[in-house]
Amino acid sequence: MNKFHKNYSSGFTLMEIIIVIVLIAIMTFVAVPQMSNTLRAKRLYDAVEKLNDDINYCRDYAISQHTNTWIRFIVAQNRYRMFYGDSWGSRVRLIDPARNSTAWFRISDDFVGVSLQSVSFQRRRIEFNWWGTPLQGGTVVLTNGINAHTTTVNAETGYVQR
Repeated sequence: MNKFHKNYSSGFTLMEIIIVIVLIAIMTFVAVPQMSNTLRAKRLYDAVEKLNDDINYCRDYAISQHTNTWIRFIVAQNRYRMFYGDSWGSRVRLIDPARNSTAWFRISDDFVGVSLQSVSFQRRRIEFNWWGTPLQGGTVVLTNGINAHTTTVNAETGYVQR
C-alpha cells in the first residue's frame, strides 16, 4: 500500500455534529418565546371574538324574539352568562349556541391565561331591549396579562366595536 494514500470515510465529524446541535439550540431559544407570545395573543383574540359573538347574539335574539336580553358579568370569577325575559326579575337563561349550554361561561376554561379585566356597564350587565338597543353603552376589557383588548358597545345602536 502506498504510504501517501489516505483512507477517507464518509460521514460527519464530531465537530460538524456539535456545530449543528449548537445551531439548533440557538434557534430553539429564539423561536420558543415568540411562539409563546403568539399563542397568548391568539387566545386573547379568540376570547374577544367569542365575547363579541355573544354580545351580537344577545342583541339579535332580542330583536328576533321581541324580548329583553342581558349578559351578566362577574369579573372576580372571570365569567358571564346570557339571559332573556320581560324583566330582570323574570329572566331565563339563554342557551349559548356555540356550547349548547345555559351554564356560566368561564373565559379562562376555554382560553387559558385570558381574563376579564373590567366591565363599565351599570350592575356589570349589558341589556338590550326588544329593538336591539342597549340601555347604555359601555366597555368590556379582556387581558392575557401582557396585552388587553377593549370591546365597546355603542349606546345608540348596540354596535360592537372591536
